[in-house]
Amino acid sequence: MRALNDKVRKDAALLSEAVAGLDDPAAITSRLRAFLKLENQRLKMAHRSGAAGRQTAAARSLVVDEVVKCAFESASWPGDGGEFLDGARAGCSLVAVGGYGRAELAPFSDLDLVFLHTGRRSDQTKMLAERVLRLLWDAGLTVGHSFRTARECTAAARDDLHFRTALLCARPLAGSGALAECLFDSLERERRKGSEEFLSALREERDARYARFGASVCLQEPNVKESAGGLRDLHTALWAAQARYGPQTLDGLRARGVVSESEHKGAVRAYDFLWRVRHAAHFLAGRKADRLALDLQPRLAEEFGYKPSRGQMASERFMRDYYRHARSLNLFAQSLFARAAERTPARPRWFARPQRARQAEAFEIVDGRLRACGDARAFEREPSLLFDAFAVAQAACVPFEDSLRDAVRNSLGVVGRDFRASSEHAAAFLRILRRRGRVGFALRQMHEAGFLARYLPEFGRISLLIQHDLYHHYTVDEHTLKAVEALDAVEERRVSPVADLRAAFGEVRDPALVYLSVLMHDIGKGGGRGHIARGMKIAERVCRRLRLDEDETALVVLMVEQHVAMARLALRRDLNEPRVAEDFAARVRTLDGLNTLLLLTYADLSGVGPGVWSEWKGALLWELYRKTRVLLTGVEAAADGGRDGRVRFSERVAEALAGEVPPSEVERHLALLPERYARVNGPEEAARHLRLVGSLEGNVSAFHWRASGADSTELTVCARDRHRLFADIAGTLASRGVEILGAEINTREDGVAIDVLLLRDAATRHAVEEHKRAGVEKALMSALAGAVEVAATVERWRRESAPRRRRARGGGAARLRELPGVVCDNEASPAATVVEIHAADEPGLAYKIASALAALRLDIVCAKIATEKSDALDVFYVTDEGGSKLSDAAAREVEKGVKAALAGVGETVGRGA
Repeated sequence: MRALNDKVRKDAALLSEAVAGLDDPAAITSRLRAFLKLENQRLKMAHRSGAAGRQTAAARSLVVDEVVKCAFESASWPGDGGEFLDGARAGCSLVAVGGYGRAELAPFSDLDLVFLHTGRRSDQTKMLAERVLRLLWDAGLTVGHSFRTARECTAAARDDLHFRTALLCARPLAGSGALAECLFDSLERERRKGSEEFLSALREERDARYARFGASVCLQEPNVKESAGGLRDLHTALWAAQARYGPQTLDGLRARGVVSESEHKGAVRAYDFLWRVRHAAHFLAGRKADRLALDLQPRLAEEFGYKPSRGQMASERFMRDYYRHARSLNLFAQSLFARAAERTPARPRWFARPQRARQAEAFEIVDGRLRACGDARAFEREPSLLFDAFAVAQAACVPFEDSLRDAVRNSLGVVGRDFRASSEHAAAFLRILRRRGRVGFALRQMHEAGFLARYLPEFGRISLLIQHDLYHHYTVDEHTLKAVEALDAVEERRVSPVADLRAAFGEVRDPALVYLSVLMHDIGKGGGRGHIARGMKIAERVCRRLRLDEDETALVVLMVEQHVAMARLALRRDLNEPRVAEDFAARVRTLDGLNTLLLLTYADLSGVGPGVWSEWKGALLWELYRKTRVLLTGVEAAADGGRDGRVRFSERVAEALAGEVPPSEVERHLALLPERYARVNGPEEAARHLRLVGSLEGNVSAFHWRASGADSTELTVCARDRHRLFADIAGTLASRGVEILGAEINTREDGVAIDVLLLRDAATRHAVEEHKRAGVEKALMSALAGAVEVAATVERWRRESAPRRRRARGGGAARLRELPGVVCDNEASPAATVVEIHAADEPGLAYKIASALAALRLDIVCAKIATEKSDALDVFYVTDEGGSKLSDAAAREVEKGVKAALAGVGETVGRGA
């Protein structure tokens, strides 16, 4: 790299000679562009030859330095008055700040500059700055800048954390050295005044950054700069350390003894790897690209020479190394920040429990962190102390001090076959799993110390394993830990609403079995397809090792086998079909199994990623749970079936409509509808529907809106039935930016359709706001009256919104599965054929599917519509024109027809309806 830097300086000298005396901005810009193009190619070659990441970043900074200096020296050609700006240049200092100030730039990074001036002759100085910026912009660089005096910089830094941290790395480039020194002296005086407020602001900024870019290292598509474990983590820790200790760099902190030699080496290794990844992402994308998108990861893996191995794709192996380095950097940054923020050590607070006096002798809590009292080899002499350490941390809810975590890591050699086979250690592990509300805290401590993967090698095989399924946001191990933490939140009442879940949690026989089920549910991943069958075998082996009895083992294995069943049934099947709950009860077998699977399903959905769990999903799960519980406990629901049940239902509807509708009309209404209508709707809903039917006289359609939790809105549409009715409703909603979550469709024998739709605003993913409803109604009325061509409306909306959708998805993720998939099931429902459709999500997809079904002359009885990230999982209950299930031959034709209609799904990815 030294040879490369020497070439850069040699070429820069030639550049300076070439532009000397030029007063034509276009000619200067041309020279600067040529220089940047040449040096960029050299940097790319050096990177691909294996140059260290930090060295490449420094070399890029050197290249830009020479361009900036040349622009500064060349920008003093005569102004409008014929005057050279040499005087302005002497009274100005050009200072690099932020990442450019650290002399670390990626190929397409922005550069931040401060034009520092004395305050005198500011007009000329400003003209000089404008010329410099114009030259740099025209040369193709992206520049952020400010124009201030030293006093203004200091004042601005007090109020603007971003500017203050940028100034911490300030570096003079050109112009007055004395002026730059004045700024640096002022900043040093500010640093010495105190750091508590600054450190607090840094914490808030870090939390805000995590909220925006991801607080987990193991994101599926991490931002190499801003996510947890990214480059910014180290920058933040170094700013904190500089405020406390003075040195700005890792080398300086090592020299001061603030970080150890091993810490220094580990941080440099991780930081360098992340820089190499960032350089490669920029070069491959040909632009600034800090988010490691799914479609970029295979190209990065190829760039770094990774090959498929042991059932893992090359991209999975590459990302596993990325996560390992990112986690290492994140842990180091956390530790360094914590040390910088420490106050004067307080007297130790001893943590003791009378029944375990040995723990009190081994550990103490100082400044909110657990510390070992003995020497670093205590765990090797007495391995059971490892579990004691995690138990104490869990009970007191305090993290390990860095020295304790290092001691655990250095002692992992004792965690071998004999340690894992110990009944004492198995009992200690299960005790940790029984402490409801704090299990996730303890398991994460174990994972970060490397102990969890050592004690459960099966878990180690899914650690840092990315999931290329367009659904999970995290690696398998991180998803599992987040699922455990979601279960903790139920017990600790940290999420709402979870009252019903907490009641179920209170009924389980042994909470350790629930937590173990969550820990094991994805344990079979990492070995290719068939992870559930593989996971069942692994879970059984782990349960045996933990000394669980036959019934306990059977429960955990059953949970692994069925861990996706409850969500699939609740979200994809008509829960008013009695067979759904009956079949599900046969799967879970006992009330304990039902309670455990409900909790596992909630935890699994919550651990997938932000926003995946929602109130409407919770309502569907709870409905399935309630109906299954009745079957398992033998407590019969109030009998509403049969003739007597229908009579009572009719009477209750008539009571609700007393004085509005005669009882004879109520009876007629119910007689014109299928038997399932009374199971699906309560008396109040039926009364509301009758009011809508009455308002149809003289109108094409009638509507009723109702809130359905924070995340969805219920819309009832009453209209005269006709071919393509539901398709036109779906298309109109799509064109208004409203998505359908579910649909209950009923048609009276006299041709009156009553469609109840569960809706959500596609942009906000929340309930449809009241001020938007009138516009939706107006559009629906026009469509149902035949005043507009719905297909043309949808196509126009799709064209107009396409650019916005492409920007929102940032280029889109690679398709990792063959889509669409269409399957017809004639066994799931006694009265209808179930058409299950798995397709790439796109605006107006429900409309496209409904149109395809209408073209096949099918009637839609019920619809279950769900979207998981970029995939749509939609289920339609259909009958033929005579109201019967389809024959097997007709079902096969439907599969072909719908798949053919969807196979042409374009490149648009998003969601309309």
